[in-house]
Amino acid sequence: MVPLISLIVLGFKNFDVTTRTCLESLRPWLNDPEIEVLVVDNGSPDDSARKTADWCAQYPLIKLLLSENNRGFAGGMNWGAEHARGQWLLLVNNDTIFPAKTIDALKLVVREAPPDMAMLGPVTNAAGNGQRLWKPEATHEDWLEIGRWLNEHPSRQLIPVYRCDFFCIAIRHDAWSQLGGLDTGFGLGYYEDFDFSLRLSNAGYKQAITEDVFVLHAGSATFKASTEAKNLIKRNKKLLSAKHPSARFEHTRLGNLAVLRVYKALKTTGHWPPELEARKQLRSGALDGDAPRSLFKRWLWKKTVARTL
Repeated sequence: MVPLISLIVLGFKNFDVTTRTCLESLRPWLNDPEIEVLVVDNGSPDDSARKTADWCAQYPLIKLLLSENNRGFAGGMNWGAEHARGQWLLLVNNDTIFPAKTIDALKLVVREAPPDMAMLGPVTNAAGNGQRLWKPEATHEDWLEIGRWLNEHPSRQLIPVYRCDFFCIAIRHDAWSQLGGLDTGFGLGYYEDFDFSLRLSNAGYKQAITEDVFVLHAGSATFKASTEAKNLIKRNKKLLSAKHPSARFEHTRLGNLAVLRVYKALKTTGHWPPELEARKQLRSGALDGDAPRSLFKRWLWKKTVARTL
C-alpha cells in the first residue's frame, strides 16, 4: 500500500527541547497505515542522534535516518524524501507541534485538492506570510486549543499564495521529483523554500494556504539569529535574487491582506459560514498590529486597507 502522506521530520541537536516535543505530538498517527513517518537526524553535534534513535525504537514503523554530517535544511529534506513512498510529502521542521486532529485534517485536504494544486501550507501562529494567524496575547496552550478547533471545524478553503513558509509544508511527491527537490546551493538554510515556491509556480503548479490545517510553530517566536545566521540570510537573499530577478520580498502584512481580500470576495458571494468568521477574527487584528511604524507609511497602509477591504 502506498501511503497517502510521508512525514519527514528533520532534527538537529537539542533533541529534548525540540525534536522530542514534535515527535510526541505526532504519536496519534505513528501507526496510521496511511501515514509514513521518517525521522532524520541531520548530523547533530550533541547526543541527539542517540536520543532520536532511542525514541524511535518504540515505533518499529518509523524509518530512522542518521546523517554523519549536517546536510543543511535542503540536503536533509532531500535525503529524507529519497526514502519516502507517500503520494504527498510533509516536510516537518522539528520546532513544530501538531495539535489534536492536525494530520486528520490534512488527510481530508490533500484528498480534495485539485490535480494542479501541488503545495499546501498550513496556518500557524508564526510565519512570514499569509499563513500566520494573529493573537499576540495567546499562550502556547491557547494556540494548541485554537489549532484543535480549526482542525475540527473545516472551512474547505484553499487561499492562493505567492510563496509558502517551510516550517511545515505538504508537497505532491511527483511535483517534488519533477523539480528535483530543494536547491542545496542555499547551504545550511534560508530562502530555499522561497526558491522552491517560485520554481513550482514556474512549472505550472498551484500552491495555497489551507485554512483547515493548523500547525504550531514553536521555534520562531523566540529565535534570535546569530551573526553567522544573519550573514547566511544576506548571502542567500542575494542568491535567490540572482535566480529569480522578479522575486517580490513582501512584508507579512501584505500576505495577510491578500487572504482578507479573498475572505471579502467569499462574503460577497454569500458564502460566509461561522468557520470563516472565526478565521477572519484571527487575522483582522494584524491589520493594526502589523502597521508600519512611520506615521506617513502607517497613514498609507490604513488607506490601502480601507480601499481594499
